[in-house]
Amino acid sequence: MNGTSNQWTGPYLTVDGRAFLVVGAEVHNSSSSTTRAIAASFDAVQRLGANTVLAPVAWDLFEPTEGVFDTHLLDAMIEGARSRGLKLIPLWFGSYKNASSSYVPAWVKRDAGRFPRAVLADGRHIEHLTPFAAQSRDADARAFATMMRCIAEVDAAGSVIAVQVENEIGLLSDSRDRGPLAEKRYGEPVPASVIDAVAGDRHAPLHAGWVECGSLTTGTWQEVFPAGDRLDEAFMAAGFAAYTQVVAAAGRAELDVPLFVNAWLDRDSVLDGPVALAGGKRPGQYPSGGPVMPVAAIWEALAPDIDFIAADVYVDDAEPVFAGYKARRGRLFVPELRADAPGLLQMFSAVGSHAALGVSPFGVDHYWPEDPEGGLLSDAFRLLRGAGAVIAKHPDARIRGLLLDDVTPSAQLPIGDIRMTVHSAAESDPASPTRPAYGLVIDDGDNAAWVIGRGFWITLTSADGQAASLLSATALDLEGDDLVPVLQLNGDETASGTRIPFPFAGIGLVPGRPIPTRIPDTGIVHIAAYVV
Repeated sequence: MNGTSNQWTGPYLTVDGRAFLVVGAEVHNSSSSTTRAIAASFDAVQRLGANTVLAPVAWDLFEPTEGVFDTHLLDAMIEGARSRGLKLIPLWFGSYKNASSSYVPAWVKRDAGRFPRAVLADGRHIEHLTPFAAQSRDADARAFATMMRCIAEVDAAGSVIAVQVENEIGLLSDSRDRGPLAEKRYGEPVPASVIDAVAGDRHAPLHAGWVECGSLTTGTWQEVFPAGDRLDEAFMAAGFAAYTQVVAAAGRAELDVPLFVNAWLDRDSVLDGPVALAGGKRPGQYPSGGPVMPVAAIWEALAPDIDFIAADVYVDDAEPVFAGYKARRGRLFVPELRADAPGLLQMFSAVGSHAALGVSPFGVDHYWPEDPEGGLLSDAFRLLRGAGAVIAKHPDARIRGLLLDDVTPSAQLPIGDIRMTVHSAAESDPASPTRPAYGLVIDDGDNAAWVIGRGFWITLTSADGQAASLLSATALDLEGDDLVPVLQLNGDETASGTRIPFPFAGIGLVPGRPIPTRIPDTGIVHIAAYVV
């Protein structure tokens, strides 16, 4: 089963009865390991202006003794989010974190007989629980269910809006587990659900191999699929997905909130056909069996309690990744991405061009808004929360992304019968004329829209080239979770209805002019236009 329908408004989470854009901030791995660290990191997230904090719940700290659960850190996270006006997405660091089992409790680590490890081709046992051991799976599921029960009991305010199950699952250093439990499973018939998933996903790399082997509907792994890395990856995906399903279902029985898993992509992800693949390296060089595009259909078939698959994005060309993951279930979430300038551009692309339900740069809790990068990030959070305020009231409105640079210095977007041209920032930010510009445009009926962003200016014409001008232009800013008017723009601020600048933060006056001209520096303007 998937999460109930009232948890979703189109591609967005439903929170407090409205569509909610997750403007997230993921804290460092250790930033929720003590109450002092939780207070400091959650303060940082609030200071930067995100609306949601993503923070780990570590199995070893949650269940230090088997069957004895320590909930004080989880309680502190829930209260810390509530008291700061933040939403919370706990990240369950259970059996798997970054393709390792380093967050399992000591009583699991010390008992390899009961909780067996994966084995590599050279015979080495590694710090990685094999996904084919029921004892490990069931222990993880009991702990996860207890965490979800605690949330249900403590979180009366509804601060927790989703939960990540495990973290960057997969196997490194080999394409598949070679341990005895894995070898036994490898010699058994392929589950029918796996065959159906591969048969139905024509873009999956293994699909062609399945066809070449005769499109068999029964048989062992080596009978149904050709030998090689893709077979091994599919085998591991089936193991990890089935394992995760048991964990997820146990948790959902205690608390029904959206559940997701996240994928560690190959750093050189490429586009292979119409979907994004973890493509430059072999499975095992990136986590084999993790929820990447080549095996996404297997994950969806064997882990139905996972509502969507998310991608951790640390690649330069994120567009095919965004498109590929959005295409799976119409939902895109980026729980980790870079917190620097390139990552900032990707945040706006994900939300604007792919209607992402949310974005969350990683490790931001050491930033300060007064720092250069922290200031850019804080401003981006504010702009995206402004977009979220619009989405909350207009979840079905068309949303489009803007990205201008030296390669693409301008763009044209239709807004009803009006054509809006978006220009580079040369006139609105003379100090940084070549700085990449970014933003969003959200339609508001005929010839009206919210324009949000930095580093550009807009002009208007009609669709057939006639003159067009502004009926109104209202600069807005956040007040709590809502947008409120701060300036009604006209005259000098709009060049008499013909142009509106969207400068980078901190530029409130156009320098070098004999008559000082104020320009709207909130970065959020609602426009309505007409044909002259």
